[in-house]
Amino acid sequence: MSKSYSNMNIKEQIAHDCGGTQLIDDVNHNMRRFFRCWLDGSYNGEGHYKMNCDFIKKHHNNHRAMRRFVINEFTNFIALEYECSHGHAQSCIVSAISKENLERLNDLLIEDAKDLVEDYIQEQKEESE
Repeated sequence: MSKSYSNMNIKEQIAHDCGGTQLIDDVNHNMRRFFRCWLDGSYNGEGHYKMNCDFIKKHHNNHRAMRRFVINEFTNFIALEYECSHGHAQSCIVSAISKENLERLNDLLIEDAKDLVEDYIQEQKEESE
């Protein structure tokens, strides 16, 4: 018999909510939707939203910087959701998702982040053509 969700520890809850391929298979998975809310300032206010937009506008063509950004922001989001430290959240995420799926998730989270400033990115493309 499996544990009820309320009897799971944080690591088990994160594995339940984020493990496997569910985050990469479903763009509307609740964790992906809530992460987009995290980025848009719904959790931490307009200042966080503006900081995120400024960073993404500046670095949207730099995959390494964007990867670092989404890993940090997603980990901060998970840490808040599960009321644990950044380090513990990161450890739980890494153990819940295979390396291959984690890299795919990072790419998808980058696309989710870029959606915040899609109009700006489109304007930049048009100006450079």
